[in-house]
Amino acid sequence: MNLDGPRWIEELPAGLAAQRALLRNLLAFCQDDPDVRWLVIGCSLARGAADQLSDIDAALGVDDDQLTAALPRIRRAVDGLGELIDSYHHKLPSLDMPHERIFAQYADRSQMDLVAYPASTTAGSIPDAVVLYDPSHLLVVPEPTPPDPVTAERVRERAFQGWCALADAGKYLRRCSPWEALDRLNEARAQLWYLWAAACHVPNPQYGLTSILDHTPAHLPPGIERTVSDLDPARLLAAARELADLLGTVGTQFSDDQRAALPSAMARYVINDLAAIHVVDNRHSGGGPARPVAAHATQLSGCHRD
Repeated sequence: MNLDGPRWIEELPAGLAAQRALLRNLLAFCQDDPDVRWLVIGCSLARGAADQLSDIDAALGVDDDQLTAALPRIRRAVDGLGELIDSYHHKLPSLDMPHERIFAQYADRSQMDLVAYPASTTAGSIPDAVVLYDPSHLLVVPEPTPPDPVTAERVRERAFQGWCALADAGKYLRRCSPWEALDRLNEARAQLWYLWAAACHVPNPQYGLTSILDHTPAHLPPGIERTVSDLDPARLLAAARELADLLGTVGTQFSDDQRAALPSAMARYVINDLAAIHVVDNRHSGGGPARPVAAHATQLSGCHRD
């Protein structure tokens, strides 16, 4: 938390000149508009982890009775913070409270992602944020709270989701649907990022790769690059098998109770299922692209979707 907004903005690193300029203009608008009650910045910029390509994640509190009337002014202000390319505004489906999200893209590649709320709705404790404007002291510094524990149940849930995604990848390879196989491969990797962050005690493991790159960018799962594939069935299958190996290996780094909760039976099933897929390459015989078939089975006569 920081109530000296102008000073905080001016002390941003030299590489954040674009963000500094946007924030100067946004703070000036807040100070001039009688209905704006507070302004906070969050995410990578607030954590000190931003670079020149980071967007600005901001929340703005407006006098409760004036939110609807103030929104057109806020939209115009956001559009005018820099050399605007385009912007849009909408409601976030996850929020039931009155609000509006405004996103703007500027010509220097900087971006503003701002949500306007009624001031009293969100006033109170806001963790992991920098307060740039709050003349009425509506916001308070929260007491430090320990991070949410990585429970055995959560580890099992994430691991199970990863194995399910790999099982789906195998299913779609058998169906000759590489786009769907790739989609499920990427989902399995997302679960691996969470598990790797949790096993390595990285803060905020729920943000997966983002938290890892913020805190331990040089400590990635060994061979993670081999889990990336294009649409070639053989490479998709190889990537899925590599990912299965990593998903199994990461479990060994957890505590005894977390490790005991891992879905071992599902892991064995998926590993064996992926091992039973063989890719027959028909491209050199004029028979079309490579396609997968099950081991110890007759070659599939064609792609199908049951």
